[in-house]
Amino acid sequence: MSFFFIQMSDPQFGMFASRDAAPSDGSFPETELFEKAIAAANRLRPAFVVITGDLVQVPTDERQHEELTRIAGLLDEDIPLKLAPGNADLGNTPTDESLSRFRNKFGRDYYSFDHENSHFTVVNSCLAFDPSEVPSEWEAELTFLKEDLAAAGESKHRILFMHHPLFGDDPTEADNHMSIPQDQRKELLNLAHETTVTAVFAGHWHRPHEVNDGDLMMVITGAVGYPISGGSGLRIVKVYDDRLEHEYFSMDTIPDTVSL
Repeated sequence: MSFFFIQMSDPQFGMFASRDAAPSDGSFPETELFEKAIAAANRLRPAFVVITGDLVQVPTDERQHEELTRIAGLLDEDIPLKLAPGNADLGNTPTDESLSRFRNKFGRDYYSFDHENSHFTVVNSCLAFDPSEVPSEWEAELTFLKEDLAAAGESKHRILFMHHPLFGDDPTEADNHMSIPQDQRKELLNLAHETTVTAVFAGHWHRPHEVNDGDLMMVITGAVGYPISGGSGLRIVKVYDDRLEHEYFSMDTIPDTVSL
């Protein structure tokens, strides 16, 4: 069996304004971009769409949330939408308050699901990035991940979705704002290798990037919203029994159809 899914990341309503790149009328440049992405998903008919975090720039701004949810609601009802939180949604240091706010609006912040031959796990990477204010939440998520991935042994692929990449260029790189710190990174990388995770799909960088750690693919997808480089866009991932194929498309290069 083969299928494909679409990964989007960082629609981040309000980021253009935070960079003084939005019009003065209060409209969101992110609106047109996210609408294009959702229209492409409706046209292409993926198995599901996943958005790997940074849904809005200011998590307490209801206008940003309303525009995000309005456009997300345009996705055809028979295409599942999966969400992960990002640091803009929970803060660089998550708190009980920010976790409760996200969960009340969007539901679970880490969970798993299956499709065809594969097992998918959505990770709250913010808890891994800085668990200092909510250490018990990070421990609970880590326990969940260990049990979840161990139970997925019959799947052809185990694939993780998270906002922060585990690393950028080297799994031993020093701590930095762009990836998971070493202590938590080692735990997650060891777990990924022990359970033969095929790939980790992340965002956060607002530009596409790819790197491997042995057989593990670390794939960073550019932003639906404000781009740092590579243009606003999305990633199409094809899943086969023996491999994954994926490509990042800017908004003006998204194909009309997907062939498997």
